[in-house]
Amino acid sequence: KENNKARMVAGYCWDWVSKSDPTKLDVVIPEFGFGMRWNLTADGSLWLIAEKSVNEIGCIHTCQGLEVDYIGVVVGPDLIVENGVLVTRPKARSKNDRSIHGYRKLLSSNAELATQKVDTIIRNTYRTLMTRGMKGCYVYFTDKATAEYFKDRLLHAGAPEVMASDRSDPQSPSADTIDNTVLPFRRLPAKEVKPYVNSVPLFDLKFAAGGFSDFQATGEEEWVELPDGMAPAQGLFVAQVIGESMNKRIPSGSWCLFRANPAGTRQGKIVVAQHRTICDAENGASYTVKMYGSEKVTSADGTWRHVRVTLSPSSTDPSFHDIVLLQEDAANVNVVAELLAVLQ
Repeated sequence: KENNKARMVAGYCWDWVSKSDPTKLDVVIPEFGFGMRWNLTADGSLWLIAEKSVNEIGCIHTCQGLEVDYIGVVVGPDLIVENGVLVTRPKARSKNDRSIHGYRKLLSSNAELATQKVDTIIRNTYRTLMTRGMKGCYVYFTDKATAEYFKDRLLHAGAPEVMASDRSDPQSPSADTIDNTVLPFRRLPAKEVKPYVNSVPLFDLKFAAGGFSDFQATGEEEWVELPDGMAPAQGLFVAQVIGESMNKRIPSGSWCLFRANPAGTRQGKIVVAQHRTICDAENGASYTVKMYGSEKVTSADGTWRHVRVTLSPSSTDPSFHDIVLLQEDAANVNVVAELLAVLQ
């Protein structure tokens, strides 16, 4: 309540009954006497930062691309532990959830593809929700065994679990993969591509950071269909982020949605920044993915200039440090793109 920058969100496992009857509560946990309504309809995609949304509970469709100081995540029965393995249960999702719309139909025609797709969607839902808090994340699991599983993993950090989707056969024609990893998007064949209408380009960040002041596709890139709830638009692209310097916000290997050549303030945003003096410790290149901060001075004529730009890591590894650019170097930092969402 102090800064109005903390919100609660949940997996889409509860029906939206308050939409037709505002007197009813949606996300209800009886044993704690807890109940809240789903997010305010009036705020749309800006729900997470709307002034009064602290009184509501949000979902994946209203949280992507926005961040708060602290996030509280209710993990529903669609993500549980069975026999020591983390599994997804699409049947536990609400019938109102459009992100898995068509799942049952696809299940009857191609069970393997349907299972892979919905598994990715559910895991990505919670990955996205849990990374909305810049300072901290509180998590409640409706399934007690799953809560104990996560507590144990936090206390005894070890090798990453092999997810069910990673165990699928990468040679299967129904699995859309790169380097044996199931993707959070679908690569479109050339005949289906409608640039920025049904798809956005898939770029190598090395290429993106090479500099394209006039963002345009070259005709050589792949085009991908974004997850449900994300609309293609000119300037958007998908790229993979490798490295541990931003692992609190972007786990290494994550596929992310970016906007090229962003306008407006970059303060506090995660960006792809380029400068001749940058030598990123992880990729050895003159670009880096970091949180942007700047200090400016204003002249008597009303113009301003950068005197300091700080590119900060957000990592569990304390060996990563700020990149600080002063005076002329600060003025010549090129912000190639800004992060909109972590897809997987």
